[in-house]
Amino acid sequence: MSARYQDIARQLERRLDAGEFPPGSRLPSVRRLASEHGVNSLTALAAYRWLEQRQRVLARSRAGFYAALPPADPLAHPAQALPSPATLVEVDSRMSQLLALSGSDIAVQLHMAEAHHSLYPSQELARRLQQTLAQRPELIGAYLPAAQEARLRRLLQSLAADWRLDLPEEEILFCNGITEGISLALRHLTRPGDTVAVETPVYFGLLQTLASLGLKALEIPCTPDAGLSLEALEFALQYGPPVRCLVTVTNFQNPSGALMPDDNKKRLLALARRHGLSIIEDDVFGELYFGNQRPTPLKAWDRDGDVVYCASFTKSLAPSFRLGWLSGGRHHEALARLRASSSLVSPALLLGALADLLASGDYARMSQKLRQQLAQQMERVADAVLAAFPRGTRLRRPQGGLLLWVECPEGLDSGRLLEAALAQSISFAPGMLFSAQPRFQHCLRLNFGQPWNAAQADAIAALGRLATEQLRRT
Repeated sequence: MSARYQDIARQLERRLDAGEFPPGSRLPSVRRLASEHGVNSLTALAAYRWLEQRQRVLARSRAGFYAALPPADPLAHPAQALPSPATLVEVDSRMSQLLALSGSDIAVQLHMAEAHHSLYPSQELARRLQQTLAQRPELIGAYLPAAQEARLRRLLQSLAADWRLDLPEEEILFCNGITEGISLALRHLTRPGDTVAVETPVYFGLLQTLASLGLKALEIPCTPDAGLSLEALEFALQYGPPVRCLVTVTNFQNPSGALMPDDNKKRLLALARRHGLSIIEDDVFGELYFGNQRPTPLKAWDRDGDVVYCASFTKSLAPSFRLGWLSGGRHHEALARLRASSSLVSPALLLGALADLLASGDYARMSQKLRQQLAQQMERVADAVLAAFPRGTRLRRPQGGLLLWVECPEGLDSGRLLEAALAQSISFAPGMLFSAQPRFQHCLRLNFGQPWNAAQADAIAALGRLATEQLRRT
């Protein structure tokens, strides 16, 4: 039995090294492992005990076995140097290549996380900008007057109250898009070399921000049905390196589209409180909900001021305006000082136009129309993927946002698939972009923010054919 259980253990260890089971994720049950290898349960259990002695798995009473954090010291396993559990990320080149596609002549672009320009109220916004400029031309050459800035804060305070957020007016800070808000929060909460917990799969732009600040990413599993795994996070906080803060997208996570249940949001706050963990909440997609009620931000249950809440009108109103805002709780004053030392203020004209739009009530009408269009397009793209892609392809239809996360059968290389797709003037975001580790190679992210038409349908069908052909050749 000894040679057999060690062989099973080493196979499972290779799967752990490859990132198939991220730290904290549950491993196959003893019975399932025995069935997979055609052995009895005692042999499978012996394999797990062998891995437990090597500190690769952790047994939890009545819960089974879980993937442990790999040792930071590569000499602990001389046969193979393991990656550090918290990784300094290098994603600039990959992200730059993907962003370059947006300015190219690719016919069907499904790689970015923005809706098509035709879905936004461009002409109406242009008229409103002209009206604001005609009424207050001084906004071209001045900061937004204090009285008008206070008015906009009150309007945002009222809007947020509809989301169950009780925000003091003085704790609303404008910034240039949500990326600046998150960057400010990271600069305040961390120092170079610190570890930040993030979801995996994770938005590659966040990885780029962490890299620019010299921070390490500790990736915590995220599932399309419930979002961030609280069990995996607690495991990492107990057994992993010290974590300075967590960045999470609780509403329609990028790229999985996951919506965290309210009970999980409350549990996450309780977990963070026990471990003294500050949270940066990215709610950039919260306004793009498809149901009757906007999902409640995590911040709504924050009673200690430990959540830095970041939001934006970039996805729901006007991408080019780059109008973001944050509410920093007990960190707010420090964040305001950091903002003053960097970009200082947002464009006064755009802030003035936003205030007029919110005051008129037209923002609610515009965003509702956008949500309805996105919901219809999501269904069409999801239907087309399931009809065209290889058998075994899985997806979960998101309840909001702009993104569809597609899990193809194991063995698909989404990087190679992108190369073949670009030859047919089609783009998408391959799965390996969404981790600093070699994960999600068989996955891809599609943007359903493009108007559904014959070209879109043909592009999805072509992707399905290319994926099927690739798998047939492997």
